[in-house]
Order: sequence, then C-alpha cells, then structure tokens
Amino acid sequence: MKTYQIFLIFYFVFQSTFLSAQNSELIASGKQKLNENEYNEAIKYFSLVLKDEPLDTAALSGIIKAYLLSDNLKDAQKYIDTALNEYPQNAEFHLRKGILNNLKGQYRKAIDDFKNALEYSSGSIDIQIYINRGVAYIQDEDYENAFQDFVEALRINPRHPAALNYKAFVSYRQGNFVDAINDYNKALDLNPENVMGYYNRGMSHLRSGDKSKACADFHKACSKGNKNACRMIMTECGGLR
Repeated sequence: MKTYQIFLIFYFVFQSTFLSAQNSELIASGKQKLNENEYNEAIKYFSLVLKDEPLDTAALSGIIKAYLLSDNLKDAQKYIDTALNEYPQNAEFHLRKGILNNLKGQYRKAIDDFKNALEYSSGSIDIQIYINRGVAYIQDEDYENAFQDFVEALRINPRHPAALNYKAFVSYRQGNFVDAINDYNKALDLNPENVMGYYNRGMSHLRSGDKSKACADFHKACSKGNKNACRMIMTECGGLR
C-alpha cells in the first residue's frame, strides 16, 4: 500500500511538472506570435494554456493583448473581466482595461482604470500607464494633465519616442510651438522614418512663423507618402517641385 501511495505522489508531481513545462512552452510560443503580429496564432497558444489553467496570469495577459491588438474588443472585455475578478490588484490588468476603454472611446473610464493601475503598480509598467493615460486625457481635451503624464513618462525614459511625440503634440495644441519643435526634433533623431513627425514639426514651424523650415518638413513628409503634407505644400509652399 505504501509503495502504491508513493507511486501516486510521484505520478502527480511528475504530471504537474510536465504540464507546467508544457504550458511554459505554449506561453513562450504565444508571446513570439504576438511579437510577429500573428494574433490569431497567439490566441491559439494562450487558449491551450487557459483550457488547462483558466487563471494562469501569463496566459490571461497574453490573450488579452492579442484580442486588443486584433481589435476584438468583445473577447478582450471577457478575459479582462475574468482577470480582474480573480486578480483585482493586478496593475497590468487595470492597464489593459484602460486601453480597452480608450479603444471604445470611454476616455474618462479609461483614466480611472489607469489611476488604479498606478495604485497597484510596482513600477515596471509605469511608463505604459502614463503614456496611455496621457492619450486618454488628450481625447478628453484635458491637455494640462496629458502634458504632465508625458513629462512623467519621460522622467522614466527621456528617449521614449512616443512620449516625446505626444508631449510635442500637446505643446502644439497649447500654442507652445517652440517646445513642440524641440520635442519633435528629439523624437525624429530617435526615429528618422516617422512620417507624421515631419508633418507635425512642419505645422509647428508654420505656426511659429518659420515657413522655410515648415516647407522643408512638408516636402520630407510628402516624399514619404503623407498626403496632408502634400496639400500643405500646395497651399503654403508654392506648389510641388
């Protein structure tokens, strides 16, 4: 009898270890598919894990990301609700809920979600929270709070292109064109292929009264396919050349 009991204990430990290793491989494959923008494939991998372990945090996180990135907001909502019901103090799940509400156009709800995420965050995802909350503030036309969130994001990483671009955009909307140009300069140094960066910097130069630099940026953006920049060349720069 004792031998049989020992065998059972060994079997269950072995089985648990085997499933854990298998699930780790599935999660790794799902993350790889996320990085490759193959969202349906990623969902398949994470679903296999959740079939075995319905509350696995890594699999829940992965499948939520995949559904959000594929614009399947209904299923994203379902898994976010499950995740937050089981893990109400998980900062990442509050972040994902905020992103979902941003995508749904419910910006004030999103702002509350990002506040909750910051409350529970250990710091590792703070930059994502600040940037996404800043975007929600922009959509709600609260430019002062948006500006502060992008400042906070840049304190964490002064070379974050998205934070620089958003901060520049807010400065532009507030009429601080020189500040906007400075931030667009930094963002374009980091990512010279950002077509919208040239167009937006051109608009900032135009509003600050420097048409020559504005037209140079419009030509750059137009040559990279930005139709709005091409229109600005026609109306402000004497036509295409």
